[in-house]
Amino acid sequence: MPFCRISEVAAFIFFIYKESKVAEIKAFSGIRYKEQIITNFICPPYDVIDEKQKEKLHKLSKFNMVNIELPDETPTKTKYKNAAAIFQEWQKIGVLAKESLPALYFYEQVFDDGGIKMTRRGFFSALKLENPHSAKTSIKPHEKTLAGPKADRLKLIKAIKANVSPIFGLFNDESKVIVDICKKIAKKAPVSTAIDSQGTFHKLWVISDQNIIKNIVEYVSSKKLFIADGHHRYETAWNYSKERKAKDKHYSSSKDYNYVLAFLCPMEDPGISIWPTHRVVAEPDDLEENINKFFDVCSAKDFEKLLKKEIQPMMLYKDGKYRVLTIKKESILKKAMHDKCKSYRNLAVSMLHYVLIPSVEASEFTYVKSKKEAVLLADKTGQIAIIVPATPIKSLESISLNNDMMPQKSTYFYPKLASGIVIRTI
Repeated sequence: MPFCRISEVAAFIFFIYKESKVAEIKAFSGIRYKEQIITNFICPPYDVIDEKQKEKLHKLSKFNMVNIELPDETPTKTKYKNAAAIFQEWQKIGVLAKESLPALYFYEQVFDDGGIKMTRRGFFSALKLENPHSAKTSIKPHEKTLAGPKADRLKLIKAIKANVSPIFGLFNDESKVIVDICKKIAKKAPVSTAIDSQGTFHKLWVISDQNIIKNIVEYVSSKKLFIADGHHRYETAWNYSKERKAKDKHYSSSKDYNYVLAFLCPMEDPGISIWPTHRVVAEPDDLEENINKFFDVCSAKDFEKLLKKEIQPMMLYKDGKYRVLTIKKESILKKAMHDKCKSYRNLAVSMLHYVLIPSVEASEFTYVKSKKEAVLLADKTGQIAIIVPATPIKSLESISLNNDMMPQKSTYFYPKLASGIVIRTI
């Protein structure tokens, strides 16, 4: 599967953020599972859990975080009230316990990526929220979001008053201060470990030393942050903070609801990779018409070769057959996306949504992380699959410069962060 390693071009992106404002982080007293081995308790983020996986997570343990991250209704409670009741009960009986001192939580994931063993390191902190719709923010999103997931997550956060699943942020660490700190901490025994169903090994360390925290907070708080994953969670936290602020007669910017749980990772960390996110959808009536009008059709065997082109190709799977599509003329892209920068227009995901099937709403697609999964789902449902290349990191740079937002699910940062490895109450 094609992907782009950020570490190979680590220094590029943050020079683009020329605003004077910088991000603000702080330590927090997290809530964690009391057990040291938490393999049976953690779960992936809500948006990558299907019903089959949810059932497997339930079977691992009645205390698996999926009960809160993706709760069920009961005869007497909505799913959100049920999540809140479960969260309170687990704390009451001692399954979960709150840290006595504010801390930063260092986190390591060891995983296999296309046969290559990789390690990604960073830390959890509380990140001060900023308006995600402002071009002047020091926290830069790169993708559009969907209304449905934000509404769902807002109901959950209002019920449990906690961040169970973190956002994923990147920051520049050219001098490798945090990279080196992470390496040193990784030599110590972790407080929590887990191995998930993908074989990713998770480790967590609690750092409550005030001098270390002060130095890290001061260093990272001088940086700009780039949201790699968790755009819906970030916007939800922002919307929640606005609601709380409007009702709070004793408002203060330091209140916990003005912050969100964030995993922060140096861009120089060697363990960061981006995968593409493919689409499966019912065939629209104008599909073949748009292909004939706007695209040249190539053999599937040419896909890898065409990936070297400036304008990305895409691969269409329909009725058991593959076709590679390339845009006939660049002018087609300029007309369809006249207000977007060139890097935005050249992405296959952009062409997919603006040219190939513009009549289909983003919420109608099923988003999957592997070509095999996309094809199997298309066969099972009688739909079509669109295979897209990974988004190049250079494209993210140009798109951010232009303050454009990429189509939803344009990137897939692998592996996903675990939900429930540390929780932050608000």
